[in-house]
Amino acid sequence: MEVILIENIEKLGKVGDVIKVKDGYARNYLIPKKKVLRASKENLKIFEEKKLEIEAEEKKRKEKSEEVAKKIKGLEIIIIRNASENGQLYGSVTSKDIVKEILLLNKIELLNEQIKLKKTLKSIGVYEVEISVYTDLKTKILISVAKTKELGIKQIKEFKTPKKALKVKKREELNDKKNKIDEKTELNTKDLIHEIEKKDEIEPKEGKKPKDKIMPKKETNKKSTKTKEKTKLKKEKIDIKSSKTKKKPKKK
Repeated sequence: MEVILIENIEKLGKVGDVIKVKDGYARNYLIPKKKVLRASKENLKIFEEKKLEIEAEEKKRKEKSEEVAKKIKGLEIIIIRNASENGQLYGSVTSKDIVKEILLLNKIELLNEQIKLKKTLKSIGVYEVEISVYTDLKTKILISVAKTKELGIKQIKEFKTPKKALKVKKREELNDKKNKIDEKTELNTKDLIHEIEKKDEIEPKEGKKPKDKIMPKKETNKKSTKTKEKTKLKKEKIDIKSSKTKKKPKKK
């Protein structure tokens, strides 16, 4: 479909340009938003009659956009979201969410398509997002997606001063390592003291003889008991035999 632009549109053209666009894009977006007119003879005639008026409106729109760009330039927005331990969001942050936050903070209305997100934000972190305020007029804002407001502010500070944040991080890592080494040394010292104390308890002190240990009485072995009984029986048999031998009379 051929249309006449009645305002400057990025990637399409300037006011008064006659261009060809897809039918669906024209019917569903450009015409309802009053950004174009169908390129018919009647509309071309109307445009020529109102050209000065349309151009004046476009000039006002540009000036207003420049003011908006100044207000939101360098804007820092914190969006609170729930996330897993590895930083993945339970959901996402879209252009619609950013438009809503800008409206709440600065009372400035923007369109979703003005937020140039390459893809929805799905993890914790700081993102530099470009906003197309007007044709050839862009500005950038910072979006900090975090679990809490405090963490969101901290993330922005680290993003803006990466060298300082890196130094702080390294210092924290060194302190952690030092603390671990100190803890390990302390544990080794404690183990050594424990070993010495244990050794002192086992080894007798000089000048003192170790007390004789009372050995527990051994239990009577069943086998030795049986052997004794057998020996006793044998002895008794021998005694009986000898007594019989003594009683026999002598032969004449």
